[in-house]
Amino acid sequence: MKHDAINALADGLSAMTAEDRAALAAKLSGGADLADVLTATAGPSGSSVAKVAARQSGTPSPSPEQADASPRGRTVLTAAGGLYGIPENTELTDRRAFATALALTLQRLDRKGPARGKVLVASASTEYPENRRLGENQEENAWILDSVTSPQALTATGGVCLPVNVDYAVPTWATAERPIRDALPSFQATRGGLRFVKPLDVGDWTAASSVWTAATDASPGVETKPVVAMTCGAEELVYVNAIPTRIGFGNMQSRFAPEQVAANTDLAIAAAARVAENNLLELIFASCVKGVTTGTASQLGAVRELLSSLGMVLAQQRQLHRLPSTQAFTCIMPRWLREELRIDLAREQAHAYGPGRDALAVTDAEIDTLFTARNIRPVWHFDSGPATESVSQLFEAAVKGAAKKFPAKASCYLFPEGAIQHLDAGRLDLGVVRDSTLDATNDYEVMVEVFESIAMRGYTGAALQVVVTLEATGASAALLDMKSKPPA
Repeated sequence: MKHDAINALADGLSAMTAEDRAALAAKLSGGADLADVLTATAGPSGSSVAKVAARQSGTPSPSPEQADASPRGRTVLTAAGGLYGIPENTELTDRRAFATALALTLQRLDRKGPARGKVLVASASTEYPENRRLGENQEENAWILDSVTSPQALTATGGVCLPVNVDYAVPTWATAERPIRDALPSFQATRGGLRFVKPLDVGDWTAASSVWTAATDASPGVETKPVVAMTCGAEELVYVNAIPTRIGFGNMQSRFAPEQVAANTDLAIAAAARVAENNLLELIFASCVKGVTTGTASQLGAVRELLSSLGMVLAQQRQLHRLPSTQAFTCIMPRWLREELRIDLAREQAHAYGPGRDALAVTDAEIDTLFTARNIRPVWHFDSGPATESVSQLFEAAVKGAAKKFPAKASCYLFPEGAIQHLDAGRLDLGVVRDSTLDATNDYEVMVEVFESIAMRGYTGAALQVVVTLEATGASAALLDMKSKPPA
C-alpha cells in the first residue's frame, strides 16, 4: 500500500458516519476482504474509500522479470499508533491481520459523535538494500555509484549512455613546505619575544692590542700600553608576529561536498605558508646589508657567475671578521635559480666533469654540492621574497607564445650559520568556530594562527643581500692563446 493510498484510507474513515463505521467493522470481523468491503460500503459515491478500494483491487502483481530486476527500494507498510492491537512500527505483511486490526480500531471509535479528524493506522516507507545506500565513506560511495553508473554496469546500444562514472575527488598540487623556517635554528619563545644583547665584532677590540718592542720597553717615554674599556652592549628586543588563517564554509558544503572542503583547506594552508615564509624573508632582508653586487653584467654562464660572486663575498667576510675556513654559511636563494643553474650546465660545450657524470642529467644533490664544497648550505625558497625589495624574483605568468625568461637578477641572502635564528611562540588551533552570526547563515569557520619571528644574533654586517645578474648561457672563459706567450 502506497503513501497516497493510506492517506486516502484515513481520509475516508474520518469522513464516514458512525453507522457506516460500525457496519464496516462488522463485515471485516466476519472475514470479508478489505477491498471488497470498502468498495461495497462506498458504493458509487466516488469517495476516497472507494478510490482506495479500486487501487487495492486493480493493482497487478509484479511480473517475475520485474521482481528479478536490479535492486530498487522496497516499500514497507508498518503499523501506526492509531491501529489497535498491533504494536507501532510493526511491519504489516498479513493483509487479513491488518483488516482485523482495522475493524477493531473502527469499533473503538466514538459512533455517536461527529466525524473526527484523520486517524493514522499505517504508514509506508522505502527500504534500500546495502548496495544502494550512500553513507559518509567516500571510497565506499564511489564503489556503489560505480557499480551502477560505470560503462560495465550500463547497457547501451550505441556509444556510452549517461550517466558515466562520477569522480568526486578534487586534486591539489600546492605544498605547505616551509624551507626557510626549517633551515634556521629554532627556539621556543613562550613569552612572545626575546631580549638579548647584540654581539660585538672582532674589529671593536682592535685598539686593545699593540706591539710593545724591547726598545720601547727600555725607553717608553710617553708610550703606554693600550687599553679599551668594555661597555655594556645594546639591548635588542624582538616580538613575534601572528600569521592568522581563517577559512569559511557552509554547513551544506561541508556535509555534501567534503572533497571540495578538504581541497580548499589544503590550498589555504599552502597559501598561509607562503605568507609566513615571505614574512621571514622580509625580516631577514631588514637585517641585511642590502644590494651587495660584484658587477653590473654577467660575463660567464649562470653557474660560474653565481659561484664567483658568492666566493668573492665569502672571502671578504672571512677576512674582515677573521672567520675560520670551517665557518659554514647559509645562503637563501629562490627555487627557480636551481633550475637556471641546471640549464646553464646543460648548455655548456666543455664540461669540467669526470667520468660517470652527465651534464644533461644533473640532479638537485649535484647542484647543492657546488655550494657545500664552499661551505655554503643552500636553502631554496618557493616564494616571491620581501615586498620592499626592488629586485623582482617573480616569473611572469605564462601566456601563448614564447616562454618567459628567468628574472634577470637573483637575490641571495648570505649569513653565517646561526647568525639568524627562528623564534617559535607556538601555534593556536581554534578548530571549528561557530557562533550565532554564523549559525544564522548556516556557516562555520576554521581558524589557525602561528606566532613567529627571527632574531638577528650576528655581528654588525653579518647578513648580506647579494644581488647577481645571471643568464643561463653556458658560457665559459675564453682559452688562453699559449702560442703568443714566450717560453718560460
